[in-house]
Amino acid sequence: MANITGSNQSPLITQRYLNTSTYAGDPTPGALVSTSQVSGSIVQPYTGMLGGILTLSEGGANYYTDTVNGQQLYAGDYQYVQFYASSSATAAQGCVVFWQNLLNGNFIVTPDAASTNTGLVAGIALCATGKGNYWWIQTRGIAQVKFKASIANGAPAIGDIVIVDTTPSNLADDPTSQTAITKTFLGNAWGAAPASSTISPVALAAFAIKYYPGG
Repeated sequence: MANITGSNQSPLITQRYLNTSTYAGDPTPGALVSTSQVSGSIVQPYTGMLGGILTLSEGGANYYTDTVNGQQLYAGDYQYVQFYASSSATAAQGCVVFWQNLLNGNFIVTPDAASTNTGLVAGIALCATGKGNYWWIQTRGIAQVKFKASIANGAPAIGDIVIVDTTPSNLADDPTSQTAITKTFLGNAWGAAPASSTISPVALAAFAIKYYPGG
């Protein structure tokens, strides 16, 4: 499995790539269909996948990268989560997602940003995952992050502090002050200077809230 290591040693990746922008995710954990979509058939959900961490090396990231419908993926940690069925926004490639529900191992994230959850960063969405569906997000390493339409910093540069837009929204910003670090800190610009309305690499911080299955 392309040099995969980590807590989820045998993940069921139902799509050829992790980051095809238009992919809507799995309706059932580890399955391309749900029981409601198939009449008279048994669809086996793999509920044990939920919350699983997939650690990819550079080779593994290359293997799962869709360079036609997405950007280059990098080595790091990827987590299998459910997207909140009642969210107002729909996830988009590169947007920030936040923890919505972690009780009893739910591992539910939302693209809805609010003043109460911008400090609860879960990771970065890889696709336009549908509401209620399941798919991978990136939680560590170099991630491809979408920046807001008009970033604050008039002279963006590699290494800049990157934060969650304080409007708030689920996009990133390069703030004017490079000395102020808040709870919305995402990481640092990597490899390319941030640009408005653009997805570009960010070296993710070690998020304060990090959850693994079983503890």
